[in-house]
Amino acid sequence: MFVRMVLWCCVWMLLPCWAKCQQLRNAAALPDSCISPNLPDGSIDTSRTTIRSISVSGNKVTKEPIVFREVVLASGQTYHNADLEKRIRQTREQLMNTALFVTVDVQKVPAGNGFIDINIAVSERWYLFPLPYFKVVDRNWNVWVNEYKASLDRTLFGVKIAHNNTTGRNDKMNVWIIGGYTQQVEFKYQLPYVDKKMEKGFTVGMSYGRNREINYATDSNKQQFLSLSKFGRDYIKAEATFSYRKGSQRRFYLRSVFGWEKIDTAFFNLNPKYLNGRLSATYLDVMANYQYFNVDYIPFPLRGWMIDVYATHRFSKALGMTQIGGRALATWEFLPKTYINFQSVVALSTPRNQPYYNTRMMGYGSMYMQGLEYNVVDGTFGVMGRTTLRKKLFTATFKGPEKWKTYSRIPFTFYLKGYGNLGYVYHENPGKTNFMNNRLLRTAGMGLEIATIYDAVLKLEYSFNQFGQSGFFLHTAADF
Repeated sequence: MFVRMVLWCCVWMLLPCWAKCQQLRNAAALPDSCISPNLPDGSIDTSRTTIRSISVSGNKVTKEPIVFREVVLASGQTYHNADLEKRIRQTREQLMNTALFVTVDVQKVPAGNGFIDINIAVSERWYLFPLPYFKVVDRNWNVWVNEYKASLDRTLFGVKIAHNNTTGRNDKMNVWIIGGYTQQVEFKYQLPYVDKKMEKGFTVGMSYGRNREINYATDSNKQQFLSLSKFGRDYIKAEATFSYRKGSQRRFYLRSVFGWEKIDTAFFNLNPKYLNGRLSATYLDVMANYQYFNVDYIPFPLRGWMIDVYATHRFSKALGMTQIGGRALATWEFLPKTYINFQSVVALSTPRNQPYYNTRMMGYGSMYMQGLEYNVVDGTFGVMGRTTLRKKLFTATFKGPEKWKTYSRIPFTFYLKGYGNLGYVYHENPGKTNFMNNRLLRTAGMGLEIATIYDAVLKLEYSFNQFGQSGFFLHTAADF
């Protein structure tokens, strides 16, 4: 029964990609042409256009090769007009998905006799953020406000120095010095391209932290915490990642993470299975990850599809496990300004009997169900599917002083949406009180979304579930 459930849910996860592939298969792609736009009689073929030159403007920090890495047009190439428009749109979308620019405008400048010049005008984001840092540690705003009365003891604060384009090559450097709920020091540097072909890159990082409170168990599908007057948990992490980007839309990552965890005896006495009967544990994670992005805008996609799959093995005497999983999304406009979105998430880990440290599933990260914000469901297998129907209402533009230049006009786009979620989490021994395990979970609701620059999305939602619970919820994180 369990094996059949796993196979069925894996098929369910791939349904969004299958649906989008069926749609794309019916769309005829127009091939490129390298011939002249002139007809044999010397007249101009108005159905084709030749690009004479491509230039970039507005990139004060970003190097030109980083921009041209995303361009799917070529100088001297002749295109059917429909194919040209498709490539211009794809170029703009890929440049926006670099998260380097506020706006991208791919301009066609007539040059006569069937030729055009292409100018890519970009407005760069602010890249350097030496800012005060504040973050709520709970999984969402509702848990923090309603269950912990917006306690400042459950927040992180400090200094975050982030440079998101350090040398102009889309390389990112982060230095965090954090206090509050967790005392943490972290450094990370990511360079996407180190070779001439601009395909290979790397990421390195280290962090150390300690805190007085941990989530030591789950009861009635709610996290249970214990807080000490002294620091009761210490951890160290070091990571190294190799990245490979083939073409424009495919990415492959090979990542290794070394970790060390230590807990106080007070936590151990409450749940000896937290670190599998130990007070401390070390592990080495090795993960392979494949991603494919073919959407208009990754943080808030309205057209296209994407997939993210991974396999990881944790080498550890106490915490050893193997996990495979992934996410998929497909979305398209089926009526004017009306979009349908299918999402799915799945994860499977072995062996089935895992220490508590390894069993986070529903309610964490991207595997969450609207309407179950106050709950978590632990296990070794989980799957979730979501369908969302969006209607674009209008765009309001905030007009600032002209001296703000790039930010003199900030758009806010409003969407009305309705959604439904299905989910399932398997746990071999969930405990008597965790009633949401090993059963089909159902939620639904409606809400308002506000999208603006810097990948920011505000979600105001009213959701309900099969257990008779309902309420208003606030989210600020992207779905994917």
